[in-house]
Amino acid sequence: MKQVVEIIARCAEGTCVSRPFRVKADDGHLYWIKGCGTGWNRNELCSELLSARLASGLDLPVAGYDVLNVPQELLEFCAVPGIRDLNAGPAFGSLHVDNATSLLPVEVSAVLPELRRKILLFDWWIQNEDRTLGERGGNVNLLWSATESRLTVIDHNNAFDPTFEENAFFNDHVFCAEREQIPASFLLEQKRLFENMASRLGDLVKDFPEEWVERDDRPGDFILESVSAILGRSDNLVSVFGGQA
Repeated sequence: MKQVVEIIARCAEGTCVSRPFRVKADDGHLYWIKGCGTGWNRNELCSELLSARLASGLDLPVAGYDVLNVPQELLEFCAVPGIRDLNAGPAFGSLHVDNATSLLPVEVSAVLPELRRKILLFDWWIQNEDRTLGERGGNVNLLWSATESRLTVIDHNNAFDPTFEENAFFNDHVFCAEREQIPASFLLEQKRLFENMASRLGDLVKDFPEEWVERDDRPGDFILESVSAILGRSDNLVSVFGGQA
């Protein structure tokens, strides 16, 4: 497991709810980490890691990611404000993306239609309502590199939400306008890919840090059976999205 060697800063208040910490790891790269402690729970960490692995398997442009260990001694001598909200142990790390900013409404049309559709379908599949954007802003969790016309997908701590509301999702998702534009052949192909990834669920979660998952002496809230049931909703993908001839 990679080690955090420096804690640099915390995401400013008002920029995002989870407020991850920017750190440097022993591989020389910068990451944004979320770990056990105030503001995060184990379920969110599991959702982050599983969603990132699913997105990678589907060739979505998810930010590089890894599980990083936060040493206790590093926390003891850290003066970064809010450091008491971070506990020692394994944390989910999302690779810092240089020269990228949060996607703006005027930039939505610059994203290729196929990618917009893939992200819409993916978020529906994993029950992730946390990708909203309108004229007054939102929480889009997409980074845009204008000079390279490159989109990066981040933040899935709210995936597999048992309170997911489909109507709200289709009203608020940044790419909701794509719903009526997706060809039937594209839907069938994505359904096949989703089913293939769902069949690998056991392998995708088998190495999750034991600090994040349920044990006999400490109940957890990441329930594999519930996640499996959610991923099974791909059966309804074609009927929900219709599909253009």
